[in-house]
Amino acid sequence: MPTQNPLLAEFLGAVGQHFNPDAPETFWDCEPAFRKLLATPVAQEVVNAELRKLSEIPDYVGDWSPTELILHRGGGTAMALSFSEVSRRYLHVLPYHALYAALDCDNIAYDRYPLPKGYRNDLFDATLRLGPAEPGVLGRNDVLRIACGENAFDFKIQKPVMMLKFVTTAILPLEWLFKRETLQAWQANDSDLSFTQLRVAADVLGKMAHQSSIKALKLMTGHGHHAVRWAAIQNLGRINRTEAILKLKEAVNDPHPHVRNAAQKTLQKLGS
Repeated sequence: MPTQNPLLAEFLGAVGQHFNPDAPETFWDCEPAFRKLLATPVAQEVVNAELRKLSEIPDYVGDWSPTELILHRGGGTAMALSFSEVSRRYLHVLPYHALYAALDCDNIAYDRYPLPKGYRNDLFDATLRLGPAEPGVLGRNDVLRIACGENAFDFKIQKPVMMLKFVTTAILPLEWLFKRETLQAWQANDSDLSFTQLRVAADVLGKMAHQSSIKALKLMTGHGHHAVRWAAIQNLGRINRTEAILKLKEAVNDPHPHVRNAAQKTLQKLGS
């Protein structure tokens, strides 16, 4: 992550006064500070500082991806400079609150698609389809509020643009993707990389099948993400049948229907 810029430090100080990670709606109270930050040369200063380090320090890497420079990550929020040359392939429904601003570019047109009735973030349904497009424009240094789990946005990228994005950490468990051509639900991904990592870890522990992994897998059966809970139960069964059956019986009353149904079917097959 870049060394903290004084302008960015001042902004984050204001965020700390208004935002409570346990109350996600307080994120919107940070918008005035975000707008104030937009009126400063923070983007130019940070990028110039990064370029100097890249040219002067041979082993310097920085917190870059192919399309983003991370300016801040922590305390329940993150900020990045994001570069786009083309529109995204799919329409995404963000699982977090976000403030987007276009930097030093012409207006960016976008379509806002309302989510369909019956949408439930943690229960993917491929039959659902987005509602009709509602056009809008993000002007230079204007701010667009994107509330998690309410709309899908399609930014019409005609030429390279730079955006400043300020977001919360994941509020909802899944990020849904819809097909651009049909507006049909296509897939849902874990909203937080840690969810995927935990599921992979559960599979690894199950394949290793060592008794020392029982405690960790039992702990994971109480995770907040349903896919992590089910992965833990499945892999617990590879190590200790008795413990797995106990967790399957508990999972019959799991809050997520996929876990409940899978637990019931598994118990029936096991005759338990």
